[in-house]
Amino acid sequence: MFLLNFTAEEINLIAIYKTHSLEKTIARIEDALPELLDEDIITIAESASRKLSALTEPEFAALSFIPADENEGDGYE
Repeated sequence: MFLLNFTAEEINLIAIYKTHSLEKTIARIEDALPELLDEDIITIAESASRKLSALTEPEFAALSFIPADENEGDGYE
């Protein structure tokens, strides 16, 4: 079993760009990088992309990225 520790910020970002495909989700995040103006968001996006790249398509499909609420836990379902 795999386990990557996505931060709440990474989960929120992935939830925004998530598609049915791991490859397309990573591409959408990487395509957005030039448009991101905040260095912290760029760092989060790069980290999320690296972590997603470590997953296989079936592992990605098994995860639900629900935007994390500061009061609700880590965003994993």
